[in-house]
Amino acid sequence: MTTLEAHDRSGLEKHFTASAFVLNPHREVLLVHHRKLGVWLYPGGHIDHGETPDDAALREVREETGIRAALIGERDESLADRAADVSVLHRPYRVLCEFIDDKKGPHYHLDLIYLCVTDARELPAQREVQEAAFFGRGRARELRMFPNFARMLDRLFDDESVWDAVSKEASR
Repeated sequence: MTTLEAHDRSGLEKHFTASAFVLNPHREVLLVHHRKLGVWLYPGGHIDHGETPDDAALREVREETGIRAALIGERDESLADRAADVSVLHRPYRVLCEFIDDKKGPHYHLDLIYLCVTDARELPAQREVQEAAFFGRGRARELRMFPNFARMLDRLFDDESVWDAVSKEASR
């Protein structure tokens, strides 16, 4: 199948996905090697039926890397209403609409990208992805990744408010 031209893609299915930048207090980010694409990315995947994006992001991190992380970021608890069964989810760090040229059928991923924190620096042996590790900025720049992902990662490393939140959450 040839790649569809952008104007031919408007009717393609959109799949919701959740991904996460997992950060530690050592200013490192957890990245996984995507074998099919040959690039380094954050852990993530499709949001399962009946699952919230928050839950999906944490599940994908745990399944792919074995790391148990905690979500950080904005969450306006004043909007919760127990009596009406309304809870508040985390606001994604970024949201991307990504064309996926899949052999089974091209589609889009509406990728909700979250920030997570962990104290870990090493990964457990039990995990789905074998090539995964924590990287500081210098080592991360040496990895093969999509140009837009590299830009997003640079912005993440430059964002002091993110690292302040990581330090604050890690010290709890």
